[in-house]
Amino acid sequence: MKRFFINILALAMIFTVAGCANKTAANIDTDAVADKLASEIKFADQMSNIEDKTVLKLYGLDENSVKKVNAYESTGATAEEIAIFEAKDEESAKTVKAAAEQRINDQRAGFEDYQPKEMEKLKSPVLKTSGKYVFLCVSDDNSTANKVIDSFIK
Repeated sequence: MKRFFINILALAMIFTVAGCANKTAANIDTDAVADKLASEIKFADQMSNIEDKTVLKLYGLDENSVKKVNAYESTGATAEEIAIFEAKDEESAKTVKAAAEQRINDQRAGFEDYQPKEMEKLKSPVLKTSGKYVFLCVSDDNSTANKVIDSFIK
């Protein structure tokens, strides 16, 4: 009987730990990440929050793959951009990441002749995934961008 209760207690502890781990890793406030990036990074251009539908169009995504998005873009004089996505699931996050990579390539093609100095930002933008989340930040301050994003990923 003692062994039975010990096993039940051990199972309860495992489920409790597993449940807590999923809660912290599964929920990232995309608005908070985007807002913190926008406020902590010194951008060369003015950054403005853009509507979800506009972001989806810019990235060639549809509402079937994205649950939530928060993005900022520059006036167009620079390639600076922030886009934080919560995909529907981890498989959709792969699609979102591929769309972000394509967006970076499109920006490279657009800025190559228009503003060649912006190419440095586009050579190595911060692009990360964590579970169903995709983080993109194009700026001159990758160090701060990485720190901010990592503070939310934990």
